[in-house]
Amino acid sequence: MTELHHALKMSPDYQALPAKVSQLVLKQVEKTFKSYQKAKEQYKKSPDKFTGEPKLPRYKDKEKGRNVLTYNYQAISKKALKQGLIKLSGTNLEFKTNLKKVLEVRIIPKLGAYCLEIVYEQPSSSSQEGERYAFIDLGLNNLAAVTSNIPEFQPTLVCGKALKSCNQKYNKTLAKLKSELPSLQKTSKRIQGLTLKRNCQVDYYLHTASKYIIDKLLAHQINLLVIGHNQGWKQNLNIGDRNNQSFVNIPHSRFIEQLTYKANLVGIEVKTTNESYTSKCSFLDLESIQKQKSYLGKRIKRGLFRSSSGYF
Repeated sequence: MTELHHALKMSPDYQALPAKVSQLVLKQVEKTFKSYQKAKEQYKKSPDKFTGEPKLPRYKDKEKGRNVLTYNYQAISKKALKQGLIKLSGTNLEFKTNLKKVLEVRIIPKLGAYCLEIVYEQPSSSSQEGERYAFIDLGLNNLAAVTSNIPEFQPTLVCGKALKSCNQKYNKTLAKLKSELPSLQKTSKRIQGLTLKRNCQVDYYLHTASKYIIDKLLAHQINLLVIGHNQGWKQNLNIGDRNNQSFVNIPHSRFIEQLTYKANLVGIEVKTTNESYTSKCSFLDLESIQKQKSYLGKRIKRGLFRSSSGYF
């Protein structure tokens, strides 16, 4: 890192930004290449854990290339912050805020726009006592099915049809706009605007849904939330072309991230668990949840399971 800094510190690109910001760019590049090297070593040992061989990080396009820019607290005006403004060093950019302390600001390039992320500290609440658990199963038509071991907790379904409808409309319009493009052109301002609008709608819905769930858990003094999630579950998915597209387009991992940080803020611990084979193994027969040569029960259809003793 030191050698890289000395080699580039006199370059026009390095000096075009505040020194602290340029240093963070170099750290980001270093981190990216270290991650690549680590992934390459792991790939040689266990290639089955990867969907493909890790590729060397590439240069951004000289004209259209954009990268995340991070301003730490040293590159943010303290004088402006006292006046309720976030002012980034070396720029005329100012943003209103009610925060008294900011750790860092990230400028993230999006399709046809830039997103501003403000990082700040917020103390989390102490966790609740007792064995009060909640469980979430993620899906498509039902974005989340929420239940608990608390008798007074009413199981809840969070509808996912609005997201499904949003994605279907987006995919239909996207296909139409792409068909109108010249043969060598891959995108357009209309496509970028459409994608940005769709992403904003999805983000808003996920934030609203995650807040609703956490508020409900907090009201019932839940102290542990367990979320079913399988690593790489959307790879090689086969639930029909239309369902494949709808399911893949819903960012469940982002939803889990939102649930996790919002839960932690109010003192709720979050754990994710592998839910493979849960629909095949028989809970009524106390069958261990793992791949079996033959299963004790049988799933008759969606929502209906028969145990070895004939109970449904």
